[in-house]
Amino acid sequence: MQRLKTTLIALLMALPIMAQQDSTAAAGDFDWTPVIDAIIWHESKGRANAVNGPYVGVLQISPILVRECNNILKQRGEKKRFHLNDRRSPEKSKEMFLVIMSKYNPEHDIDKACRIWQGGTHYSVKRTQRFVNEIHVIMKQQANDKKKKN
Repeated sequence: MQRLKTTLIALLMALPIMAQQDSTAAAGDFDWTPVIDAIIWHESKGRANAVNGPYVGVLQISPILVRECNNILKQRGEKKRFHLNDRRSPEKSKEMFLVIMSKYNPEHDIDKACRIWQGGTHYSVKRTQRFVNEIHVIMKQQANDKKKKN
């Protein structure tokens, strides 16, 4: 019985992530996983407890980003809200990434996603170029590592 409860809870926790992924897709599904995984590696090496000033968690999320996610959800008429402690949850951090991309990057442009994540919605191309390059390198390394495992 406990095993069933655990499985059911895990499934219910995954539903918001799956629903958010569906809502970000314009013409079919878009998989942000390689981009998110590369940013996670770059920002925190996967450490959920990583802290750098106001930036917290695997994706190094600021309080301003949490507030912006909540504003987007409110504008959409959704009841869900994020809290500052949610930045320590890899799953909720990924959800926040998807919320931001669904509003500011509906065309699913990987370079734009990197620029928004590094420089905010009013990013500078020049100031974010190094981050974009680094994420592409990490994505290639992770794809190669995945091929080697298979």
